[in-house]
Amino acid sequence: MNVKKLDVNYLSTLIKGAQVSKKIEDPIKDITNLGLQSSCTIYVKQGKSQWSGSGFHVGNGNIVTAAHVTPPDIQNIDINITFNNRNFFKAQIVNSSPEIDVAILSCPDIINEIPGLMLGDSDTLEIGDLVIVISAPEGFHDTATYGRVSNIHQTLGENAPSSAWQDIIFIDADIMEGSSGGMVIGTDGLVYGIVMGVTGQHADMGIGESSISPSNKINQLLQSL
Repeated sequence: MNVKKLDVNYLSTLIKGAQVSKKIEDPIKDITNLGLQSSCTIYVKQGKSQWSGSGFHVGNGNIVTAAHVTPPDIQNIDINITFNNRNFFKAQIVNSSPEIDVAILSCPDIINEIPGLMLGDSDTLEIGDLVIVISAPEGFHDTATYGRVSNIHQTLGENAPSSAWQDIIFIDADIMEGSSGGMVIGTDGLVYGIVMGVTGQHADMGIGESSISPSNKINQLLQSL
């Protein structure tokens, strides 16, 4: 078999060209950076127990997260949030609804420090829409995964662990442990939901449908403040 000899000079020219070529502008990267500046890691401690979750600022010092990250029925919990893993702020629960798996925390110290994101109308989402999940899995801050909406208005029926699992959104972006409460942001820069977790027969192994609580449920809780 004849093997064509590699032209070293030609290869060198290609490498030099690649080094000086301009990086292609990526609008999805811009949307990701928009979300990153408002994304936070949430650390919760009660006695000797501690855990972490994700959240984001929607303005006026209000942080949105999942209700199971900051359960309303647990007493004497200490909540700290950080947007850069260096500066930490105290936060308090102002409203938490396990029925929709959404909680609102208050942190007045960030009102003039951290930009707030706007919520979109989750009823306008369509199967195939590109979405970005920005969260803090296992405390690793500012982690982004990408995917598409795989189904909308889903329900787990009588087998659902709670009413929060009725009328939810499925996406195919990776969701890792600790991502609960993280934002799901669209290509228009609006947030269309928060991470609930993975559901399915093998959810305990992290395999299943990535489930999202729609932004319209978040809006209902915010309006009740």
